[in-house]
Amino acid sequence: MKTQDIKTFSDQLHKNMKEQLEVIAGESPEIITKANKSLFKIKSCLGELKGFVHRYQFSGKQEEIEFFKEIKPVFASQYYYYEKLVSIKIREPLGSHDELLEFYNIELRHVQNFVNENPEFYRYCLSNATHLDDKYFVREHNAIIDPDVDGLFSTGYDSKLAMLLANQMVKEHLLACIKKTSNDFSEGSQSTLTWTGPKTALIELIYALQSTETFNNGKADLKLIATSFESIFNVSLGNYYRVFQEIRIRKSGKTNFLDQLKDKFLQRMDESDQN
Repeated sequence: MKTQDIKTFSDQLHKNMKEQLEVIAGESPEIITKANKSLFKIKSCLGELKGFVHRYQFSGKQEEIEFFKEIKPVFASQYYYYEKLVSIKIREPLGSHDELLEFYNIELRHVQNFVNENPEFYRYCLSNATHLDDKYFVREHNAIIDPDVDGLFSTGYDSKLAMLLANQMVKEHLLACIKKTSNDFSEGSQSTLTWTGPKTALIELIYALQSTETFNNGKADLKLIATSFESIFNVSLGNYYRVFQEIRIRKSGKTNFLDQLKDKFLQRMDESDQN
């Protein structure tokens, strides 16, 4: 019987994990309870993934790179994210409005410090570069010096990438906390439009608009566009970089929402022509 390839196994495992995390998210609004249950589930999935990798023979260097660059960090980043949420919530001050804001801003600086400590690697991952993949995402060249880290299940840099992805999610969480605490926008000045479609669809649209240099004569960066859309449509997009990576590798197609927009628009024009 043919051995299941690692991408097929990982895709199914990730689908199951997402479904379980969605169930957990709907069970309790309390962050620590929700995060602890999520951590338990993610740890279990990482254990399954680790066991599969120990038994698996990669077909070549490219498959190994894809796993440690695009697959494992998605799982591990979720674990780091919920672990950080628990830490933040436990240490959250019970004092005044100003003390809360100071705490959130300090945590934001910690997130930024990790980026500042890894600027070259951060730029490399953010730009979707590939020329150093052999260095970063092949176990033969791993940067592991910790004897407690499994060298068969890590290159060292996959964990660093996972932490960068997790920090982006933590940043979005902290910014949402600051916004709520500060009450920046009065009820009257808030947009009345709310994005009710899938967040993946909006992220697909944002990346497409930025690619066509639609805003500020092409000078608007992705973060500015995404933040503006979040404000206009009253939605938090979370880690849109990670979602973009998922869009790139999904089997159902890379431009599902854009294709749907085009089809619906053409249908509307055809119906108008008939009236």
